Amino acid sequence: MSTSAVESSPARSDRAGSRRLAAVCWLLTLLYFPVSLIVAHSWPGGYSVSHNYISDLGITRCGEYTDRDGVSRSVCSPDHVAQNVMFVLTGLLTFAGALGWAAVSGGRVFRVGCVLLAVAGLGISGIGLAPWDTRGQVHDTIALLQWLLQLAGMALVLPEVVRRRRVLAGGTVSAAVISLIGGVFLFEPGHFGLGAGIAERIAFDTLTLWGGQVGYVLLRERR
Repeated sequence: MSTSAVESSPARSDRAGSRRLAAVCWLLTLLYFPVSLIVAHSWPGGYSVSHNYISDLGITRCGEYTDRDGVSRSVCSPDHVAQNVMFVLTGLLTFAGALGWAAVSGGRVFRVGCVLLAVAGLGISGIGLAPWDTRGQVHDTIALLQWLLQLAGMALVLPEVVRRRRVLAGGTVSAAVISLIGGVFLFEPGHFGLGAGIAERIAFDTLTLWGGQVGYVLLRERR
């Protein structure tokens, strides 16, 4: 057996392990959705997917809150701790999944895109650490940066995805376009009739849904 063959076997093993870890991290981010549903179900007055923001699930004090459009909404989230912990965990898993993906694939532009996605993940964690009712300005700034970073990250990984993982290309383009449209709807007064909650989900939750697809593709690749 040649020296190069001996040396490449551990390298392949390490690469496969990194790919598996990245895949599992991306897939675990999908736990965000059932946890959010459980938290929303605990609202005594009912949670409105259309009129309540995602961040309302993490608000720590019950009361009436007014958004930037001047629309008042009732908020009471008894399980806000669970939601904020889930924000933090989702962000950390996104961070780890993105950096793990960068370690096993792609060139410089792709890796820069993965780093931007990783920082966007830290933004999700920041949202959980800064609930809207206690640190509103910080919360909103982090959310805006997260949205911009996830769009930029998906755009930068796309060329490599098209070349090497065409099965993921359509999902990546769709996620970026849908997220962009959702952001336009969210920042438009009236939200084109969708409601702030739906517009926000279109803008932000696409990253987690797409991350689940990334994890699935990476896991199948390993097999």
